[in-house]
Amino acid sequence: MLVIGAVVLVLALVIGYAVTRSSNKAQAGSDIPLDILAMNASQLSNNNYVLDGTVIDRFPRGESELISFLYKDASGREYIIPICVSAEARNGLNINRDQQYRIEFRVEDINPNVRGVCMATSILPK
Repeated sequence: MLVIGAVVLVLALVIGYAVTRSSNKAQAGSDIPLDILAMNASQLSNNNYVLDGTVIDRFPRGESELISFLYKDASGREYIIPICVSAEARNGLNINRDQQYRIEFRVEDINPNVRGVCMATSILPK
């Protein structure tokens, strides 16, 4: 649990750094308001999103895993989004690093202290 918590914290810090060093705002009509995700993901809870990107790392834990998902917006800015992928969402798919995927996910509140977690609903290779 501590390792997963540390990974999520590091990924959140990377996202926050990437967002704050860039002065550009996310383009209107993008699939997910990434600036809000980096600063206060709980504002996006109970919403569904779809992104195309690359898995840059994965952290298997039993039947589920946490992936680092690299997404590039229309302006070329890069975002690393931590996404939990259950066995059900994976549906037998082997997820590989440096491969492109289309991922559908829902931002959920796990409990009152853990809010704004990206949970995959499906993942498909591109």
